[in-house]
Amino acid sequence: MSRAVGIDLGTTNSVVAVIDRDGAPRILTTAEGSTTMPSLVWFSPDGPVVGEAARAGLDHSPDCTVFGAKRLLGRRFDHPEIRRLARTLPYELTAAPNGDTWVQLAAGRAISPEEISALILRELRRTAEAFLGEPVTRAVITIPAWYDAAQRQATKDAAQIAGLSVLRLLSEPTAAALGHGAHRGEDRRYLVCDLGGGTFDVAVVDAEGGVFEVLATTGDPFLGGDDVDRVIVENLVRDVRQARGIDISSDAIAIERLRLAAQRTKHELSDQLSARLAIAELAQLPSGKGVEYSRVIRRDEMELWASPLVKRIEAPVTDALHRAGRKREAVDEVLLVGGSTRIPIVRKELARILGRDPSVIPNPEEVVAIGAALEVARLDGIIDGVLLIDVAARGISMSTADSECEMVIAQSSVVPTREHRLLATRSDNQPRIEFDLWEGESPEPARNRHLGRYAVVDLPVAPSGDVLCLIEVTVDTDGVVRLGASELVSGERLTLEQLAHAGLSRAEVMRLQKSLLEAAS
Repeated sequence: MSRAVGIDLGTTNSVVAVIDRDGAPRILTTAEGSTTMPSLVWFSPDGPVVGEAARAGLDHSPDCTVFGAKRLLGRRFDHPEIRRLARTLPYELTAAPNGDTWVQLAAGRAISPEEISALILRELRRTAEAFLGEPVTRAVITIPAWYDAAQRQATKDAAQIAGLSVLRLLSEPTAAALGHGAHRGEDRRYLVCDLGGGTFDVAVVDAEGGVFEVLATTGDPFLGGDDVDRVIVENLVRDVRQARGIDISSDAIAIERLRLAAQRTKHELSDQLSARLAIAELAQLPSGKGVEYSRVIRRDEMELWASPLVKRIEAPVTDALHRAGRKREAVDEVLLVGGSTRIPIVRKELARILGRDPSVIPNPEEVVAIGAALEVARLDGIIDGVLLIDVAARGISMSTADSECEMVIAQSSVVPTREHRLLATRSDNQPRIEFDLWEGESPEPARNRHLGRYAVVDLPVAPSGDVLCLIEVTVDTDGVVRLGASELVSGERLTLEQLAHAGLSRAEVMRLQKSLLEAAS
């Protein structure tokens, strides 16, 4: 059996970890000697450049340098948050033929977020293979707990393109609880708050006798450190206009330089009360003269700008506790995970909501990858005495024709889980039955996420109501939805066709996997 690794595929940075020969988890370092690799891909004239080396593209060609691709996985182009995000990115977003969000590169080439993520995963795989001295073809990959079914499948597709078989998709808060608590051997009731570059996740996790049980999970899929960077940039663009009399809002290179400087300043303000943001050449005037920009930003000033974002933390936290039936006083430990939890105002807000100071993990960016590596060891039988019990992040519903949605699998159901629904023909000799699958629990289709339209075809000739189709809906441990169909009376399997779907087709995934393999050889 080939070696397997644990991977935290992050919005801003990614991490890969393994279990040492002595059974201890180890974070692997990149060629530059860092434990984190920027989730950054520069599509240079000589081919894709990934990680730290891709930072050069941010200066030379920001329109061909993609960051934050994780936020685009499994997302439709017409989603309001994607449309808002598109206005702030230096690269262009476009709609794929099926309505998904893709990245528009130069020369009319469009590329899917799955392909971009695959390049990042391939680089992490190479890092692991260089350390282990042998091929790596399997991985546990962590994902936001609040990822929907389309985003989960898109992550698995990216891994397959990169030549990795996914042992399990593990929610980031669950991985953090495992990475933090597995070696302690204590019975603890955790509340895990994971604020990364692009998402905010909350999970209620109980650890008892080596069993890590997720009771509830919620989150905000468009809340993270990237959004804090965005509001800083928006305020600085306004300041440049007022102080220098120039509008840089449509200058992609200037905005990218401002974003990088804002990000560095944000990091400094985690430890300092003020920091100087300085850019030697922010933009160029029509005369060709460069425009220098410098100003001091106070921590309280940044906190005022970020306040509307930080206030959004409360709703997922209280919702997770409510779904788990747990009062905040019954939580033994609040774990902060993700680099954005270093922001002081975030910690203050969580302390206010929960009535206590959260635990400070020394390396919040690494604990998730450690949890993924421990899950690899558990699945491979290297460690025992640990069991994970996870839940469905969202409910699954079904509808036919113009009917309301009927819930099939409830949110927070323990996974894997399987349920059935019965569909009957409504006319004589009806050849097929079509139905829609939704993610969400509302009876109103518009309030749910459409997963796809399906048809049970080649039905036997029979009077109306005589053909009864049993639709089998399964949510596996990865949170991926699978369907099957059979005739109720005979038990014979029926043919199920997918009429509309999100993400890449199986043929596209196989083609891209082959293409990436050929490019690497």
